[in-house]
Amino acid sequence: MTIESDTLLACCTLARVDHVDTHVLPTARPTSRSPEMWMREILENTSAAMRARLTAGWAMLGLKLHRGDTILGWPISHNDAEYVRLHRHSPVGLTGQLVTRASGDGVQFATFVQLSNPAARALWRRVLPTHLEIVRSLLREAGERAH
Repeated sequence: MTIESDTLLACCTLARVDHVDTHVLPTARPTSRSPEMWMREILENTSAAMRARLTAGWAMLGLKLHRGDTILGWPISHNDAEYVRLHRHSPVGLTGQLVTRASGDGVQFATFVQLSNPAARALWRRVLPTHLEIVRSLLREAGERAH
């Protein structure tokens, strides 16, 4: 794990982490926005087509959209000046957390996944390449919008 991963891992509350991917969005003024504002920029301020693709993919994983204090249907489980954490659980045995921090190095974004059974592990293996492609695209687009 990198330093960013270790710092972000401290924000995770999963009992076990079976997958983690971390990314840094370099930006001139990362701390000019709160972590929540960055998470909203990354997930919600994208195109309608991308939001539809995200919600369809999450539905395929059994992650139902929530209402209330959410970011694109993900409940906010922690939100302060240091980081924001979103948390969802799927009945197929997949639990995910998304974490965003803004620091002097840029905007850090991580996905943490706990896979509770063989079916969840097989499903995650199948969607992982697409997940990584989409996260990179979301961060690239957020960076372009931020400049």
